[in-house]
Amino acid sequence: MSVLAMAPRIWFSLAWLSVAVITAGCAGGPQEIVGKDSTLHRYVDDGREAYNEGDLDEAEKKYRQALMRAWAIDDPYESGTVAYNLAACLTSRAEYLEASDWLVDARVELCRAGASTGNTWLLSAEIAITQSRFQDADRFVNYAAMTCPPCDIVDTCCLCGPAGNCADAPCRDCCVVRLPVVGDKLNEQQQEDRCRSGYEARIELARARLAAKQLDLGGAKSHLAQACERSIESCDLSLHADRHDVAALVHDLEANFLQAGAHRDREVQLLRCIGHYREIPNVLDAAAQSYRSAERLDLAVDRIIRSARIRLARGDIESAWQRIRHAGDLASMCGCEAVEIRLSLTAKLIRELLADKTELRGEEVPGDDAPVDEKRTDSDGLPLSLDPPEQASIRPLDQLSDWIHASGLVDVVD
Repeated sequence: MSVLAMAPRIWFSLAWLSVAVITAGCAGGPQEIVGKDSTLHRYVDDGREAYNEGDLDEAEKKYRQALMRAWAIDDPYESGTVAYNLAACLTSRAEYLEASDWLVDARVELCRAGASTGNTWLLSAEIAITQSRFQDADRFVNYAAMTCPPCDIVDTCCLCGPAGNCADAPCRDCCVVRLPVVGDKLNEQQQEDRCRSGYEARIELARARLAAKQLDLGGAKSHLAQACERSIESCDLSLHADRHDVAALVHDLEANFLQAGAHRDREVQLLRCIGHYREIPNVLDAAAQSYRSAERLDLAVDRIIRSARIRLARGDIESAWQRIRHAGDLASMCGCEAVEIRLSLTAKLIRELLADKTELRGEEVPGDDAPVDEKRTDSDGLPLSLDPPEQASIRPLDQLSDWIHASGLVDVVD
């Protein structure tokens, strides 16, 4: 028998032997690759929900638990991502030094996972801008620009490589209705193009924000225009919210305060649509400042009241009361009855909560007999109250202004 004739038999024997060896090595049959760790992702989801709600204490707690779990299973991508999330949480609490350290750790882990570190550099730039370290911020933004966009799906258990199909990520179309004639490859390419354009837009927004903080109006407007051009087809509402935030900074520099306030109102609307509630009260405070500069005190007081109510709902009573006091000063010059009603309703709730709080501590709540020098007056010299009488709610609307001006302001928190 010739060698060529024996070749199929030899190949079959070798193939059978290989199967036998593999089967002998896997006595329990082929092993399935485990899915996402449910414990880790539960912590991450809980942390993200708390962060978006503005509960930074709970968010930090959950992210630290998620980090421990990611370390326990030695998952580099999850370790890097959670470290970044923890850094973002610490940044919101103005703990910049520790946040910067966690960003370094996040970059090491993400590099180990073969994932993009772009967002970590952008957050480092944001911290540097906040601290007026403008040269460092510029360097960090340049690093972000040189980094691959965070568009690829990273699966650290995918043994077929980055181009494999085992990531099994669903396609999400939010801007374009997917037509039957559009193939999967084309759709994936469109998604990747939009992701890259969105990331480039964020880099331009970071540069625009840096220029605005340095009072470089021309540079800020130029980078903002480029960001708008790159984000025109983006579905990322958080990106558009950031765009309105930077646009407001630019309008403030131009002394177009009414437009700045309008941009911040739009930013609040977008943040609310995507459930990112954490930053809304700060944006409302900034909008109030813009409207006050535009001499639209009615709009300014409305935004302050909304900010105070959010903080009150989150349990930050002192911060809410400080804003209500500030709104009271502006309301006296505004002369708007609706503003006075909303202000007094909010102040009454705050005072009741403060009374409960001080009662638990065994302290005495200041009453309406506070010294005269602790009371504020309106432009006519009459006392302006943020502490309405108990029977105020049953009075006619046309009398509300009278009792607001009649009972005197109590400085409950100082």
